[in-house]
Amino acid sequence: MKKSNMIKFSAAALTFLGISATGVKPVKQPAQAASKRIKVISKQSVTVWTNYQKGRHVATHLKKGSSHFVYQTATDSMGNLWYRIGKKEWVMAKYFNQVKSAKKTKVKSKKAVKKARSAASLAASWSAPMGSKARAKAVVSLAKQQVGKAYVKGSKGPNAFDNASLVAYVYKQAAGVNTGSSTKSQVKKGIAVDPSSGFAEGDLLFWGSKNKPYNVAIYVGDGKYVTAAGDQQGVIQASLSTYFWPSRARRVL
Repeated sequence: MKKSNMIKFSAAALTFLGISATGVKPVKQPAQAASKRIKVISKQSVTVWTNYQKGRHVATHLKKGSSHFVYQTATDSMGNLWYRIGKKEWVMAKYFNQVKSAKKTKVKSKKAVKKARSAASLAASWSAPMGSKARAKAVVSLAKQQVGKAYVKGSKGPNAFDNASLVAYVYKQAAGVNTGSSTKSQVKKGIAVDPSSGFAEGDLLFWGSKNKPYNVAIYVGDGKYVTAAGDQQGVIQASLSTYFWPSRARRVL
């Protein structure tokens, strides 16, 4: 084998083993859970790359103020720190600030008082009859309280959800209703609602096939719904649009 070919083969072998031929320290394997949450501070949109070393940018640009979870950190050959915020999605750390959690205090905050009132409301909704506005209001209120939490496939809450587990958690806690833990079971609950006739608070909205939809959301009124949207967005409240209109809906309450 020629000397030049031997050098190329050695470099490739080192790269495959996770060792940079330039002497850069190998990066540890990423943890399964997110390590922290970060927020964009750059005035301009931040480009997302497929990797932190000579990668191609993907069709995503993050706006100022948007927050994301960090699943891995790495340093490139120039000494720049990078964050992995999704599968093959890397961003430069210098455009972000870490989101700090509020310090605990002995004095009851407005949030704690609101949470206590919400718990009392949930307890009352359980005793309310099916079809009553009390149950629907409790479901809507609890669904909105989950906005901002993380999306983790297979997680059942209360700190992270996927789209089906979010529905299951909210309906169980707010109304004592078991919807099942998958979109396949949830799409069979309650009665069918014609998507063209409008929705009521608490209705389940589905996208995809009739028997196995790929996404489910909770309608919260005013043309909006709450759903666990994915790794980057987490649990969000969004507005209905004509190009992303639900394929079907069910009234469970």
